[in-house]
Amino acid sequence: MSSQKLSRDLRLLLIFSALRNVTDLFLGTFLISFIMRISPTEILSVSMYKLFEYAATCAGFFMFAHWCKHYNKVSVFALNQIPKIALLLAIILLGDNVAEYVVPLGLLYGIGAAMYHLPMNLMVGEKSTRDTVGLYMGAKTATNYTVKVVVPVILGFFIDTGSYTSVAYVLLGLSVLELFLMAFLSPSRHRTRRPLDFGGFFRCMMRFPVIRTLFAMEIMRGFGMGLLASVITMYTVFMFKTDLNLGIFTTLFSLFSILTSWLLGRFGRPRHYPYIILLAMFISAMGISLFVWRTTPITFLGYNLVYATAIVVLDQLCAVNMFKLSNSKCITANHKIEYFVFRDFALFIGRWVGYVGLMYIGVFGGYAWLRWYLVVITLSIMVAGWMTMRMLPYFKKNK
Repeated sequence: MSSQKLSRDLRLLLIFSALRNVTDLFLGTFLISFIMRISPTEILSVSMYKLFEYAATCAGFFMFAHWCKHYNKVSVFALNQIPKIALLLAIILLGDNVAEYVVPLGLLYGIGAAMYHLPMNLMVGEKSTRDTVGLYMGAKTATNYTVKVVVPVILGFFIDTGSYTSVAYVLLGLSVLELFLMAFLSPSRHRTRRPLDFGGFFRCMMRFPVIRTLFAMEIMRGFGMGLLASVITMYTVFMFKTDLNLGIFTTLFSLFSILTSWLLGRFGRPRHYPYIILLAMFISAMGISLFVWRTTPITFLGYNLVYATAIVVLDQLCAVNMFKLSNSKCITANHKIEYFVFRDFALFIGRWVGYVGLMYIGVFGGYAWLRWYLVVITLSIMVAGWMTMRMLPYFKKNK
């Protein structure tokens, strides 16, 4: 695997992934921090923002599936800039009134996310092989966490010394850069006159147990990974108060994620995956146990280290299996769009259940209950890791 090289298009997709990560830091991590400082019901407001974001993302996958199946996916990919620019302009105009408009802002962010992730996933599936997908996912994770090393401290500093809304102008400039770079992507079309066939794919899913395992895994992953970043951000702001501190800790733990992802992508082999998953699950269990036993800033930083290493490994291996399955014999070329739409629907189920639970905690529990919810989140990620381990024999048998 280490002798394989990434194509030009895959390298371009890595650049888009890194730029998207900058946007997600600003509209995810730091927007949550901003809402927490200006809203008297911060957990409820954040939950509402994320609930409507994920609802719009799921609806967007179904809305744009037809376009991606019959036309150039790069065009859908380029159009994701429209809702993103609209969202940035809304933040600039609303200023400190952002918390009053979390529902429409979440919807805008979600639609843009669907227009980004659906064509992105399809292009990665088309332009990678079963040999290069592990290398690509390792490079992608390491690249994204490299962004998280540099960008959070810069964003935190400028938000603390200036304002959150003033930084939105920089993101508008990055949108223009992304549009320019999209001109260099090769066209990505699947020429077919067949309509979307969700019923046919569902029957296919019932025939192959490995597909059902994948979707159960994605529900658990949607619940765990969909919530964990938000809860970590809430706890960081709650314990350490400023955006600069949030940026510093995000940067620090991103260094560990870069090293972990690079090592996994560079040296990890499929035959090692079961042992890696078991070790990561054990470390995750130890980290959350210590945090619940003694909830202090020190044990919270220790859990952050677990998140940056063991949990990142579990999530990365889940993603590798997801792309491998999209290129396997049980997913035909005519059902790839349906596969990714169903997969996002599974993520949506997990995310919505998770944020409804978080909203309940925001209304009735507060931070006293939040640490126990973090236990449930961590367990769901460990279950996703166990499920991805169950999928490994299928790939070994169908090389």
